Amino acid sequence: MPLSEAQLRSVLLAQAIEGVDRGQVLVSAPEREAALHAAIAATQARGASRITLADVLLPRAGELAQRAAGREPAIAALHAGDTRWRWLARALPLVALALGLAADRVANAHRVDLLSPPLLLVPAWNLVVYASLAVQALRRGRAWSTGTAPRWLRAALARLPGRGRSLPARIAADFQTRWFAATPALQGARASRVLHLCAAAWGAGLALSLLLRGLVVRYQFGWESTFLDASQVHAIVRVLFAPLTALTGLAPFSLAEIAATQDFAGSGEAGGRWVWMYVGLLALVVVLPRVALAAVARWREARLARRCLLDLRAPEFDALRAALPAEVLVGVLGADAEQAAALAAVLALHQDTATPLEDHLRVVPADAPDTPVDVVLLPWAQVPKGEWPAAWQSAPDLALPWQAWGASWVLEPALPDALAATLPRHAAALRRLRQAWQARNEQRFQQATQLLARQLRACVPLPGAPDDPAARARHLQQLHAELRALHALPQLAAPAPAQPAARLPAAPAVPAPAPGRSAGEQLRTALGTSAGAAAGAAAGAKAGAMIDLGLGGLTLGAGTALGALLGGATAWTLQGLQKRSPGPDASPSPEPLRETARAACLLYLALAHQARMTPEALQALAARWPEQLERAITPRWPALREALQVPEPPGPLSALLEEVLREVLERNFPARGIT
Repeated sequence: MPLSEAQLRSVLLAQAIEGVDRGQVLVSAPEREAALHAAIAATQARGASRITLADVLLPRAGELAQRAAGREPAIAALHAGDTRWRWLARALPLVALALGLAADRVANAHRVDLLSPPLLLVPAWNLVVYASLAVQALRRGRAWSTGTAPRWLRAALARLPGRGRSLPARIAADFQTRWFAATPALQGARASRVLHLCAAAWGAGLALSLLLRGLVVRYQFGWESTFLDASQVHAIVRVLFAPLTALTGLAPFSLAEIAATQDFAGSGEAGGRWVWMYVGLLALVVVLPRVALAAVARWREARLARRCLLDLRAPEFDALRAALPAEVLVGVLGADAEQAAALAAVLALHQDTATPLEDHLRVVPADAPDTPVDVVLLPWAQVPKGEWPAAWQSAPDLALPWQAWGASWVLEPALPDALAATLPRHAAALRRLRQAWQARNEQRFQQATQLLARQLRACVPLPGAPDDPAARARHLQQLHAELRALHALPQLAAPAPAQPAARLPAAPAVPAPAPGRSAGEQLRTALGTSAGAAAGAAAGAKAGAMIDLGLGGLTLGAGTALGALLGGATAWTLQGLQKRSPGPDASPSPEPLRETARAACLLYLALAHQARMTPEALQALAARWPEQLERAITPRWPALREALQVPEPPGPLSALLEEVLREVLERNFPARGIT
């Protein structure tokens, strides 16, 4: 990712803050989360379809850096760019110029030695540097050219002191480590510029020192050597001043002039000539090339400062990458119309469920074969890969049975868990979706128990008032409608007003409960009758089915045809009430309020799973629910009865009903599937 120097500084400073400030002192966790949400919102406002790391990295880092900079001046200096380095870059060439001016002599204050080591070393060293730079320029694969810090530099930066100091100092040390490791090419160009300017200033200082000293000193020009003769020294001098004489046309020293100055025997007239030639040599070999190289380094520095490269694949960005919102596309194969409707019903319950970062799980049906998907889900039947749409061929498959996650809301976490194992790159987003789904399910469950508590409390007769089965029936009707709305089920047609028993339509024949039959067996008979009645209702028949639940001979207004279950096969809806006197062989009537509570819980269980299961599967489960509810209610009934007598608030009653329903749900829907 290309960034400017200022942008890269913000990103690395934000990384240093997060890496060092683990106690979240400078920038708190809510502020960090708010910065990410603001960056995501800004990206979505621009119309981006999918949020990437590059979209949110800069605005989030800038927000974090600014918050920390507003609380610590040292962090503010790092964010703005430490001016001390800029002042140092300007001061070093001036120091080099002063050092060159302060040189007392090249060889001797009054003698100019042609073979003086300083005379030979200054141009020779610069020539070596130029040769080295040329070799380096040819080796394009070096670390400094690719922007990767050498290993020795990374090791040295890692040893920078930071422990035991204040938080801003440790952040600064961590930032400098990241900064120099991430910008070696830029720092190399910047250092090269400063060094070239220092070398040019040093050469200029030497030249000015010679010229200024010549105003008050008469240089004695000559040479001396034990092993060299005049011709050899002449050859050295010709090579030394060859660039200058070639470019300027100045006459080089002749052999006779060199021989005449051996052992400083000359009169010194050539001293001034030598000074000007050496000054020209310094300008030609040192000052001008170094200024040109400094200009090239400055151009390269400016180019690199405008385009710093940041590797977004680095492990440092894994946490931020995982925090980004994701849209997971799931292709579904092997579903018939009924199964597809069940899947759509489950997803519809979560269509208004958004994670804090707007993660989404979108199902792509098989009739959209041109849409690539992240994974192919096979919840009902295995489909050979050769029959998959062409755009899905490269996606992994996930064979997760519907009964293991879709049959009840308590099983739903199994789907995001399995998807996270199949799609590791979306694991964080799927974990957030799992939490959001489960939170929504828990919220819906609590709303349902509150509805149950309110309607059951309304069923309690006033002190001294007789029991009113018709009122209980009306409240169950209202509960039925509210639960259907809560679970996004279509509302059924309103039942006909209750009529006297003699004017009601004839109810389907219900076998009389035999002595000794359990409540579960009696309700199983009732469910069978109810299924027939609901099927007629789904077909458009308006006849109300007056069903006796057979619970001790008491009719609880389970003149309930409980709605059309998945396409209208099995339904219960409260259609009316018929109170019959128990026959002489019927068992004694149980406590009406207790049976009303059980009927309400049974109503919740049926409606909560209506859209998820086939009528046959739901009917098989519902046959077990009365006995399971009875076992769950019995030890809690004293507390439930007491809570029913308390007018408000409904908290204790809804909490007890939640315990009852959870016990039944956990019995029927364990973590690994349906029992």
